[in-house]
Order: sequence, then structure tokens, then C-alpha cells
Amino acid sequence: QGQNNAAIAKELFLTERAVEKHINSMFHKLGLTEETDVHRRVMAVLAFLRETEHA
Repeated sequence: QGQNNAAIAKELFLTERAVEKHINSMFHKLGLTEETDVHRRVMAVLAFLRETEHA
């Protein structure tokens, strides 16, 4: 839905830091590094789409 970490945290009754940790964990599992010129959320969606395309 394109929400930021604060909105996700509020909806799930979590701290913003907890959301950040979970998202960073997902990025790590997908092999997405903290490159400044790459939007990791977009890259995560693209990685998901590639995987579901091959399933």
C-alpha cells in the first residue's frame, strides 16, 4: 500500500524501530544492500515478482 515505516508501525501496534528491523531483515534475505542509489523497497517487490514468475 506504499506506507512508510511509521504508518506500518501504527497499524500493526509496533514501534517504528521494530518495523525497520523486520524490513531490513527481509532486505538482507533478498540480498539487497544499503546502496544509496537503489530504492530497496522497489527492488524487494521486483525480487518477489521474479520469484513468483518462476513458481
